[in-house]
Amino acid sequence: MTTGKYTNMLTPPIQKSDQSDSNDAMKHAWQHYDPETGFPDPLLDMIASRFKLLGEPLRLKLIAALTTGEKSVGELVTITGAGQPNVSKHLNALMLGGLISRRKRGTSILYSVTDASVLELCNIVCAGMQTHVTTQARAIGVQGLIDSAAHSLKDTH
Repeated sequence: MTTGKYTNMLTPPIQKSDQSDSNDAMKHAWQHYDPETGFPDPLLDMIASRFKLLGEPLRLKLIAALTTGEKSVGELVTITGAGQPNVSKHLNALMLGGLISRRKRGTSILYSVTDASVLELCNIVCAGMQTHVTTQARAIGVQGLIDSAAHSLKDTH
């Protein structure tokens, strides 16, 4: 439990450290509002583009598959169940967005995650969704069914 007051529950206050003030300011630059210039629109546009990249379920599957290491297009097709042209299209979008990279090994091209922050972001969103769903389940009185299903899943794995 922190003793500081949060003005925005999604973003805790910046803690002062030995780092310079400019480093602290950069951590949350997207939140900075300047009365003369407003919000930093170019930065917000870049952030929105990053979120758009993650707005496609197949792209999330591809990123999840790559968390265990490099994979070829063929391996990703097998893992995701999507067609090769579709997988290639989405890999290209993720690569152009700077989230993954590729390298050639013999006749194969291997893909890997290059921006680990995307994994952290997905984990944060997933945890938030779990909390949200649990809260909704309690509100409508089906928490016991969810707990029972979760326990059954643990027993089968």
